[in-house]
Amino acid sequence: MNTASSHILIPAPVHVVRQIILEPTSLADWNPAFLSVRGPAEAIVGERYPLTGRGGLRGHWEYRAIGETLIEGYWEVPGLSETNTWRVLPHGSGTHVTHSFTNQGALATLLAPAFSNVADLRLGRLAERATRRSPARVS
Repeated sequence: MNTASSHILIPAPVHVVRQIILEPTSLADWNPAFLSVRGPAEAIVGERYPLTGRGGLRGHWEYRAIGETLIEGYWEVPGLSETNTWRVLPHGSGTHVTHSFTNQGALATLLAPAFSNVADLRLGRLAERATRRSPARVS
């Protein structure tokens, strides 16, 4: 089992950051674990969105809970499952985001060293995308 957590201050409003996290078919644009995610464009709790992960592994993404400040997700491919959270809190004109995840399975064990900076990578890509969408500056 691999567990990681990281946080970042994104110079974009909460609604912009939440919108990005809640666009399932665009997750692969900024989440390095995914090559593609298909299905409805809107985030629906319990919906299984077919995904193709790194290495061509096929599985699904699912929103487990969608709240104002906490979004919970889950995805799995053969040999690996992940439970993750995205906590989004306003901070001035920006957003403080904490991303945590836990991976399990044989593939997760094998790839443990590769997961060491994944939370930072995801947050960095989320920040880049949010910043491009919003000219807001953190105060």
